[in-house]
Parts: sequence; C-alpha cells; structure tokens
Amino acid sequence: MNYDELPAYNGAPPRSNGRGVIRSTNGGAVAADVSWQDMSATVGPAPSFSFTKGIHPDQHAVAFDPVDPNIAFVGSDGGVVRIDVRSPQDKSAACAPRRFVYTPGQGAVPLAPADLLDCQRLLSGIPQTITPINDGLNTIQFQSLSFNPRNPTGQLLGGTQDNGTFSYTGSPTWLESVGGDGGQSGFDAANPTIRYHNYFDATPEVNFHGNDPTEWLDIYDPLQTTGELRSFYVPFIADPRVGGRAFVGLEHVWRTDTNGGNQAYLEAHCNALQLDPNRKACGDWTPMGSNLTGSTFGNNRVGQFVVATERAPGDDGTLWAGTRTGRVFITSNANDPQPRNVRWTRLDTPSTPGRFVSGIAVDPSDPNHAWVSYSGYDAYTPDTPGHVFEARYNPASGTATFTDRSYDLGDQPITGIAEFGPTGDLYAATDFGVLRLPSGATHWESAGTGLPSVAVYGLTLSQTGHVLYAATHGRGAYALTLPTS
Repeated sequence: MNYDELPAYNGAPPRSNGRGVIRSTNGGAVAADVSWQDMSATVGPAPSFSFTKGIHPDQHAVAFDPVDPNIAFVGSDGGVVRIDVRSPQDKSAACAPRRFVYTPGQGAVPLAPADLLDCQRLLSGIPQTITPINDGLNTIQFQSLSFNPRNPTGQLLGGTQDNGTFSYTGSPTWLESVGGDGGQSGFDAANPTIRYHNYFDATPEVNFHGNDPTEWLDIYDPLQTTGELRSFYVPFIADPRVGGRAFVGLEHVWRTDTNGGNQAYLEAHCNALQLDPNRKACGDWTPMGSNLTGSTFGNNRVGQFVVATERAPGDDGTLWAGTRTGRVFITSNANDPQPRNVRWTRLDTPSTPGRFVSGIAVDPSDPNHAWVSYSGYDAYTPDTPGHVFEARYNPASGTATFTDRSYDLGDQPITGIAEFGPTGDLYAATDFGVLRLPSGATHWESAGTGLPSVAVYGLTLSQTGHVLYAATHGRGAYALTLPTS
C-alpha cells in the first residue's frame, strides 16, 4: 500500500503515511503496523493543527526496552517516539472505507482487494499509544525559510524535510501549517496573508487564508503535465515586489501572475484535502521564454534542470537563474505581459564551474550585479575550480565578467549565498555553518556566534529587517542580526 501523507477530514477514514514500522511475533507470518495511529483524533483547529502525533516516516534507528520487548523507541526524521504495544488495538475496520488517490483527474477510488486485505492485517494489532519524547530535542530539518515582507523579523515560513511547512510568529513555538516534504515557501508581496509552499517535486500550493491548514489549494497541474525534468526540491520564489507573481524552475522558468489562478475557481475545485473525484485542472503557470537547459543556448552544459532563481530587489523585470550543469542566465523583462516573450541571456563562461548552481544573490542597488555560489567539489570540474563568483552583466555587450571570490574558502560545497546591501558583506552557507566575507576583504570568517557546526541548506536575508536566516539540516532555524556599519 502507498497512501498519501495528508490527514483525514470531515469524517473521512484515517490514512497511513505509507511507511511504517512493522512488528511480528511469529517470524513474519503475521505482522502489524505499530507506527499507525488514528489520525482523525489528532486534527485540531488552526493554528494549533497537527497532522499526526504518530511516528514519522523515514525511520533510522530502533531500540528496545531491555526488560519488555513490547516497548520500543524509534528515531526518525521527526525525532524520537516511544511505542507501547502491550495492549494492542484492532483498527482493521478503518480499511474498508479508505480511498486511494491516483494521478490528478482520476479521483479517489476504493482499495483493491489485495490492498484491502493487507491493510486489515496491518491494522489488526496497533499500539494504544505512540508518545513523542522530543522535548528539548531540536532535530527538525529545515530546507528553506521565507519571511513576510511587511514583518520580516516576526513572521516566517519554513519548509522541512518530511515534517511539513511551519509558521513562526515570534513565539518560541513553530506551528505546522501543512504536512509532507516541505520545500520552498513564500508570502505574496501585495497581501502577505496569501502564502505559498511547495512539497518535493513541482507541487506548489497557495493559501488565501494565512496558515489555515484546511485551505491549501493545489496549483501545480500545468507543471506536472510538461514532462520537464526537475529537482527534488524545485526552486520556488514569490516575487518580492509584485503581488500575485511567483516563479518555479523546471527546464523552463515558469510564472504565475494570479497566485496560481482565480481564487474562486481554486477554492471550488482544488482544495488539497478534499480529494474531489471530479477534480479539475488547477494552476495557471506559463513558461517564460526558452528552455534554459537545451541546445537553444549552446551545446555545452546541456541537460538537467533549473536549480536556482532570484529576483532583483531593485526593479520589476530582472530575474537571474542557474542550472544544475552550471549555466547562469539573466533576463530584464521577466515582467513581460506575455511570459513566452521573456528573453534570456546566458552569462556563464568556459572558466566558471560547470557544477550545480546552489544560490544567486542580486545586488539591491544594481540588478546586473550578482554573486553566484556553486555546490560540489573542484575535483568534479578540475579545469574550472571555485565556489563563489561575483558576476557583472553588461547589457550593451550581452556578456558578463565573473571574478572568483572563493579566496580561502577551501574546496567545500557552498549551499547558498546572500549579500547585505548596507555593508556589502557577503554570506555563504556551508556544510559546517555560515561564513562571512567583509566588503573588500579576501579572508572568509565565521559569521557571528551561536550557530552550531551543522549543514546549512538555505540562506534568506532581509535587507530592510537587517537579519539573516539560516535553515539547517537537523538543528532547526537560526537568525543573525546584521550590523549596518
């Protein structure tokens, strides 16, 4: 069986996350899913909503009580839970009304007889309680962070690996807004009540009602039917200046100007939790100009997909993009009323690394000036080493100059880049924290204190809020207040 990870609502049957911990007491002849819990009992009103208080997918370790084998401790991407199966429950009756969701447009159908039998067997002896024991354990794996442009220091969204997308409003507690593999997120520039998030794959959703977990709407159908290659977590950004506009990178960069579609239509047909068997197409994304990975822009570094997009903070038309093979692009008419008319200029040179572009930071005062970071090691591209480059684009000639600013970084992958306009300082995310290159300096140094030695998967910088956010893999989210002089 392979159930989706969304919870049940309005009397619908509870569902498994599809990746359980299985227990057998007779050598495997009969087994029960001891990670399963009735999710219908865990749904509460926003904003205290929680998708599940049961065991999390992607288990990594199991330890048994040395006295009682009916008690076990399981470590996963969601932390640690205690499982007690001394008084198991029979929940097999919950299987018959289940529905399975196939591809968009096919609706929800009953379980096949074999799947129904498997379900009944697995739910015949589940535990009474699954108890999280995570108090004081900061293990959540943030992929990225975004901030409300009108409240950059007090309201955040963060996508987390396998743990959903969470909201932060200044309290010590992050509130889960939606489950699943949380990736990128964003706030609408004109109305920050409108929020975005993206699961793994090209699956953006929009919410016109803040963080209400029941109001997330699918807007991804045009992206799913293209056949274009894409990364596990696609680059997704909400335009920082223009309301309704957002961008997604596949082989093309795709754009919406209406938050993914008409609100009334989306709310009538595209609620992610309603499992409408008559579901209609959801989303109005349009490709911008040419495919950035194909031969239109040359026969070198072809293939793969877009992995980085970044809007210029200072105008409405400039957008930068990078691909997995090291191509770098700029356009000055990203705001063209007809997205297909967008004109891209390829900027990378034979001397820049032909590796994964992990980040782009655009100068707030000059849209043609940016910094580009590269993941991977120099050994992959020995003829084109380097990890951080300063790029200056000349619109008159249609070319760019790249200057290696790696200096003493060493040969280590850089996972993100940010530049603080008031000082010109540059910040780079690494597998061991965040480094800072002061303006005019040639030596990278540790950026502030208090951040553990941990892989940082994303950097987000607010120029107006004077704060740098770091999304870490396994140690939560961190903020660094930046001096303005």
